[in-house]
Parts: sequence; C-alpha cells; structure tokens
Amino acid sequence: MSYRDSLPASCPPDAAEEIAAPRAVFRLVRTNPPTPDDFLSQRQENPSKVFSGVTECQVCGLSVFADKHDAVAKAQKLQHLKNRKICRVTLNAGAGRIQPTFQPSHHTWWPLAAFDILAHCGVETA
Repeated sequence: MSYRDSLPASCPPDAAEEIAAPRAVFRLVRTNPPTPDDFLSQRQENPSKVFSGVTECQVCGLSVFADKHDAVAKAQKLQHLKNRKICRVTLNAGAGRIQPTFQPSHHTWWPLAAFDILAHCGVETA
C-alpha cells in the first residue's frame, strides 16, 4: 500500500484495521471548506518536535474521532483547538488503515495516497 505520507517502519501497526466498509470520522479543522493543511499530521506540522506519550507512528497519522461529540468536547477542552470546526470525513475502501488510540473515541488514521480526503469531507455544525 502506498500511504500519503512517509511512515516509520512497521507503521501502521498490525493492529490497525484496513478500512473496507464506509464509516464516518470527525476531525478538527481550521478552515471551511477544509484545505490540505487541515489534514497534516503532527509530524508534518512539527518536524523536529519530540512528542511524549505517543509513538512516532501515531504522530505520523491523522487524529480523528469516531464520535462527533468527542471531537466537540476536545475542541472545547483545549485552548489551542477552541476555534476549530468539526469536519465529517467519510472513509470507505481505499481510505487506508485506522486504529483506536485514545479514549473515548479517538483514532489514528493513516490515509492512502490515492484517497482524496477533501472530496470526502465537509464541515458540520457542532
């Protein structure tokens, strides 16, 4: 599989599920409509930062939520996310791999290069 971004060895992990059936996930974005910059990994945004409490593989993936309310709660909880918008992304076969990584419904998603994220997303009201 050809992933959108360069990933470390053994990433995504074996425990990550290949997306085979349609599902919606929610991502906090800055703009409406979303742009490619709204779908950068933490590693892309912070190339030299040392992250604690997460693996490099997770840092190279995209943070999404399975539950919209969890995304809203995260945006309200953290000051640097306060003005973010909620974007629904419809994942389907060919979208990549995904794995639950934190509670309550946080997942890390590793998109495939061929998956057009912007064609499958839209900003929603909280």
